[in-house]
Amino acid sequence: MASIPLTPSARVLAVTAALFAAHMAEISFYAGAYALAEQVFFIGGFIGKQFMAPLDYFYFSATTYTSLGIGDIFPTGHIRFLTGVEALNGLLLIAWSASFLFTLMNRIWDWQPCARP
Repeated sequence: MASIPLTPSARVLAVTAALFAAHMAEISFYAGAYALAEQVFFIGGFIGKQFMAPLDYFYFSATTYTSLGIGDIFPTGHIRFLTGVEALNGLLLIAWSASFLFTLMNRIWDWQPCARP
């Protein structure tokens, strides 16, 4: 497999963009699961702000995934369990992404000492 020559900063930027896209895909997956759980399987719902568009599922999913939890929308029924799973999944994946980027930066950048011994 051929590799694409990139500078270290471009490589970190590319990996960061890929990780961001992966997190957005995960948030979208959970947003679709919330919509299916509420509208197809009828296993719960949401109270608080009224859902008016599919973007509202994405908004709730993003606040749950990042563990921000603003509190203007509350899940009811069995959707509460899915919300907890998403929050734990988001916490683990965001922490993994940060440690992966840190490891990558340590491997590809030549760090200069701040002071001479």
